[in-house]
Amino acid sequence: MKRWQMVLGIILVFWGVMALIEALFHVDVWRFVGPLILIGIGLLVILRPKMVGPDVQVLTKLFGDVHMSGAWEATQQEIWQFVGSNTLDFTKAVFPAGEATIKIIGFVAEVNIILPEDVGLHVEASSIVSEVDTSEGKQERIFSMLAYETPNYALAEKQVHLMTVGFVSEIKLK
Repeated sequence: MKRWQMVLGIILVFWGVMALIEALFHVDVWRFVGPLILIGIGLLVILRPKMVGPDVQVLTKLFGDVHMSGAWEATQQEIWQFVGSNTLDFTKAVFPAGEATIKIIGFVAEVNIILPEDVGLHVEASSIVSEVDTSEGKQERIFSMLAYETPNYALAEKQVHLMTVGFVSEIKLK
């Protein structure tokens, strides 16, 4: 399923549920939901960097793409997006000691991972709709966590723990 189809479907379902609540209970839901969403997003943008540890890099990009390639440092990171596409190329990444933990939080997140054979990957997708597409096949989950691990993860010196949290997560491994 294409990302734009998923986003459009989610928006239509959300809009329909709000209209149904409005019709059944004669309540102007948008009068309350809109400002609450804006307040929540504002608080997260302000407070999130202070809530994580000092060793975690926080990148906030509400719309747009995040590309990490070349000799970038694979460390503890959080990426906050509303809708976005992420490319994580680990072929030339620098790995400090320990496991690199990357957490992507957003409404709709597409993650394309380029992984060399000497890097182990563990994925946890905690989204309403999650999909992981690998050379071994495709896994999809709705309303449950999806976990995937490369066969070499436990023994690999370079390890990546990728977590996605949101409404829709689509992860493609190359």
